Amino acid sequence: MAIKHEEVQNDPRLPFYFYHRLGNVKVAEHWHQGIEINCLVKGRDLRFAVNGHTFHFNSGDVWVVNRNLIHSSSGEKGDWEYFGLIIDDDFLVSEFPPSKNWNLNLLGQKSIADPEAYACLVGEVKKIDELMLRPFTEVGRLKILSHFFNVIVLLDQFFNEEEKGESPLETGLVNEVITFIQDNFARDLSAESISRHFHISQMTLNK
Repeated sequence: MAIKHEEVQNDPRLPFYFYHRLGNVKVAEHWHQGIEINCLVKGRDLRFAVNGHTFHFNSGDVWVVNRNLIHSSSGEKGDWEYFGLIIDDDFLVSEFPPSKNWNLNLLGQKSIADPEAYACLVGEVKKIDELMLRPFTEVGRLKILSHFFNVIVLLDQFFNEEEKGESPLETGLVNEVITFIQDNFARDLSAESISRHFHISQMTLNK
């Protein structure tokens, strides 16, 4: 199965791409450079796979996908409602350079260590959703940005974990794989073809 690179186009005059969807939650494997924040408004047992690991989310869950990770979603037919945003990475790194080294850990309500911070984050992303569904105005844009920057602060202060140091070989391999995918995303890439190209197992590739 081909793994698609998603070309993300920001919403006009905003530093992120936003979506709000009803119905089907099935999304094929893909990846993109920007960090993605998701919120499940309505539904039960949404299956969300990230780099080969599957997580189960229910209504009220908010979760984050870090940069360049292969992810997909699926679920039984039902009454689904969910929204999300993909942050423009160039904007994020330019405005907040420490974010370049983010390793965010937020995978729904069950993953949290700070319920108060999680509640604040949920409130902020829901405000963005509410404002994005209204007619767009300049005042509305400023309100959206105020909540967006609060989200950035909360992610940095409460949901960022320092990555353990990697050996130069591991770091080099990660960079080589990412460069290969970025250079060849228009081809019919798959996890099998990438792992074969680098002579590594798919388990290593997923890591």
